[in-house]
Amino acid sequence: MAEPIEIRNCFPALQRNVTPTASGSEVVSYTSDLGDGGPILTLIHGYPQSALIWRHLVPLLQSKVSLFIPELPGYGISTPISAGTGEHTKRAVGRVLVDALAQVFGTSSSPSPSDPESTNFFAGVNLSVAGVIMLDILPTKSQWDFFSSPPISQSYFHWPLLANVELAVPMIQAFGVANWVRGAHLRLAGSAEDSKLRIMKDDAMETHVKLFEREDVVRWTCEDYKAGAAREVQEQVEDLKQGRRVEVPTLVMFSREKLGQGGQLDVKGVWRGTAGQKDRWVGEGVELEVVGVEGGRGHYLPEEAYDVVGERVVTFLERFGL
Repeated sequence: MAEPIEIRNCFPALQRNVTPTASGSEVVSYTSDLGDGGPILTLIHGYPQSALIWRHLVPLLQSKVSLFIPELPGYGISTPISAGTGEHTKRAVGRVLVDALAQVFGTSSSPSPSDPESTNFFAGVNLSVAGVIMLDILPTKSQWDFFSSPPISQSYFHWPLLANVELAVPMIQAFGVANWVRGAHLRLAGSAEDSKLRIMKDDAMETHVKLFEREDVVRWTCEDYKAGAAREVQEQVEDLKQGRRVEVPTLVMFSREKLGQGGQLDVKGVWRGTAGQKDRWVGEGVELEVVGVEGGRGHYLPEEAYDVVGERVVTFLERFGL
């Protein structure tokens, strides 16, 4: 009998860790450590996946940089953030992942703060961010703003659905979790002949189905979107108002067919800011490279376009002397 995914090491060449955090969440992660205090590349998966989405890229990267590949709290393997620690926002989850990373790599003298109001991710942790890579994503506020576009509303209808947790959970269960997860993957895959084959390879899609069979996993992933519809938008509005921007070299890769709407959406313009300084997301003068992936590759770029993504990531890492 195959080993349950909850306890299986998805990356046999890496170390599997189970790390209790200050939030109450036990974070499962897969790591490699090349030593010498070099950069640690953190690979964070999205909805509705697990860390398996990185399986094509790990062999390309593990000899070049230390890796930290966490399973998101509440998404089926890592346990959720405990009640009473605030909403399940990306900032709260980010603090949990920093806590786990610091413990695994031994860079923390004390746990990162569990206070949901804290803006300091790195208190007590000897870590800093050297660069950022984002795949097929817009800032949360921008994504919601674009729901005024009918084609984008059609493509990303799951955002407002999932944000209505008490309705979304029973609807998904009634439809069938397997139908929902498989459908979510296939409808956002690109039109390239082998794109769907790439996202299904290694039984990955069925693994994600298995992880979503529990009601609490469906609920917590919906809570993620609920937070994105309310608190996270408010936080990003405040960030813009206070002049807080991404201030490290940034690489954004996106599916020109899906997120780019076949060239109709100016993804680079969104990240740069289309109305001047007040709505730019990356600091003025900060290196920003935005790459539209062609060839009918869809939303799941680490799987569908792992060859293109891998090459660009390696080139980006070389800027840091790797």
